[in-house]
Amino acid sequence: MKKTITLVSLLFLCIPQIRAAECEVAYQDATYGYQHAETAMEANNVTQLKQYADRSLIAIKKVLITTEKCGCVAANDASYDALENLNKALDKEKFEAVRLFVQRAKAKARDIIIALDNCSANDPDFALKETEGNLLAQEKALKEQQQKLLKQQQELEARIKEQKRLQNEVMLQKEAMLEQQKELRSSSEVTLRELEVLINEFTKSMGCKIDGPLTESSYQKTLEDLKAETLTATKVFYAEKAKEMANNLLNRLSSCEWRN
Repeated sequence: MKKTITLVSLLFLCIPQIRAAECEVAYQDATYGYQHAETAMEANNVTQLKQYADRSLIAIKKVLITTEKCGCVAANDASYDALENLNKALDKEKFEAVRLFVQRAKAKARDIIIALDNCSANDPDFALKETEGNLLAQEKALKEQQQKLLKQQQELEARIKEQKRLQNEVMLQKEAMLEQQKELRSSSEVTLRELEVLINEFTKSMGCKIDGPLTESSYQKTLEDLKAETLTATKVFYAEKAKEMANNLLNRLSSCEWRN
């Protein structure tokens, strides 16, 4: 009989400790719920607003279950009201309507925390547990921020890598084009020089006057000239010089003395 009484006594001694532990868990979840609602209020679009409202809803659902176990009636009632407002918020589509109900839910989440403070006032270890819970919440927030920064860093590194790849690809294309331009310059200028000599000799043999150069400007290009233009532009340049020479040949032939 004495053993039975002792067991029952121990059970009653354990009940407050079990309830205190449950209230501690509820306090942590209520803190998460409040923080998510607070973050939601900072959102500037309905998608982000609902995203954090949903996170707050998940946290406070846990609070509602836990506060029933720990026996904190006021916190349980506030949890029910907070959930009701969050559900209404998630059902709305307009930004202002969603924000209004999230704001009300945030106030109720604050009421949950206050109620849990009052329910745990008789727990001598509550201040320590509260501090520990806050530290855990801060640690979780820091980890989330760290993951977010890591993701941003990875995305930035991927963009830099892609940018370098594109720059390298462009550089290789420019180098290949420059080689084609150099080959074109070499063959074109040799051909134009030979053409110039032939035209002058032909004009002389025909008894026509040689009155100045066959082109207004030089048909020679520097390496810097090639780098500053495209392959097509280089082709157009040499084609125009050949055309200019041909036109000057016709002009010379039309002005020969024997044609007058």
